[in-house]
Amino acid sequence: MAIQKLRRNTPQRRIILQELRQLKSHPTAAELYAVVRKRLPRISLGTVYRNLEVLHEDDMIRKMEFAGSETRFDGVLDKHDHVRCTECGRIEDIYPRDPDQAQD
Repeated sequence: MAIQKLRRNTPQRRIILQELRQLKSHPTAAELYAVVRKRLPRISLGTVYRNLEVLHEDDMIRKMEFAGSETRFDGVLDKHDHVRCTECGRIEDIYPRDPDQAQD
């Protein structure tokens, strides 16, 4: 059995997760930073990046990396797939009829 490292649930991490889960746009770290700064004006972009990595490592969010574009993040953990527009780069969620068929 693997032992999971216990991490403090900091106020910054809580707010980053709350804001990410409210967004359906699959934001980059910089886009999420702009949203989080409305609640935490003194937070740094580095803090957002570090906390996104921790949340990803702890399986609380998804990290999406596509060739030729910035890493994006998804706070929705339900089984679903993603489709990306090749023209504008927008990412949409796709929910298959059978959730076990999802790639994630």
